[in-house]
Amino acid sequence: MKRNLLRNPSLAAITDKFPALEPDVLLSLLGHATKAELMGERLPVAPTVQEVWSEMRKLSDTSLFLPGLVVSAHVFPWQTATRRFLSEWRRTGAPRMVYNYRDPRAQLVSMIRFLVESDDVFGEQGAVQVYRPILRSLGSMDRMLSFAISDREFPYREAYRQNKWLLYHPDVLKLRFEDLVGEEGGGSRAVQHAAVERWARFLAVDVPAEQLTASLFGGTRTFHEGRTDSWRDAFQEHHLRAFEREFGDVLEDYGYAAN
Repeated sequence: MKRNLLRNPSLAAITDKFPALEPDVLLSLLGHATKAELMGERLPVAPTVQEVWSEMRKLSDTSLFLPGLVVSAHVFPWQTATRRFLSEWRRTGAPRMVYNYRDPRAQLVSMIRFLVESDDVFGEQGAVQVYRPILRSLGSMDRMLSFAISDREFPYREAYRQNKWLLYHPDVLKLRFEDLVGEEGGGSRAVQHAAVERWARFLAVDVPAEQLTASLFGGTRTFHEGRTDSWRDAFQEHHLRAFEREFGDVLEDYGYAAN
């Protein structure tokens, strides 16, 4: 996939101009440039790659959304998208958008564990600096969960509501985490296979579903357990009631109210 991207004439020209540039750095900058174009964000760039970044930003006028490029974001409120992007997306259907979500209770437990334990904080340094000492001082998952549910500024608290438009938009493919994990994560192999086939058709990926699912479980920087129901080990009855009060609409919208 990386080799195919680097063969693109636009990127090849940048590579020729900066022969000492590592391919991973180039692709990382491409991802940053694409996200900036999508959301209109001003992203900080290290001075050592500022000249490369300037060349990369010129691609937004030509072919920034390259075939095979994957850009991810936790939150994508449509209000933050640039007007040009929304117009082009509506006109051409490119880039293809996939909304992958999970039970919001599981997401909250995962975020707590990430903030408390992870050494690989990449883009979340600020949240870790603020919330790691708070959560660690609380000590137990019981107290950490109660705090996270009630804290109106907790990281990504409003993500499900901000992303709701993706859930209902007919041109966005929706995939549930619970459908993708398969038997290893407490799900179903048949459901996993069907979900992966839908994803492959949507993105026109000509790879057998068996091959795609073989390396689907685990192996990512934020992977912990990957089980569909692991959040139940952390939630007590009072957490369930508090979460329902704060996020009952989210559970209903995303189809998790009955669980």
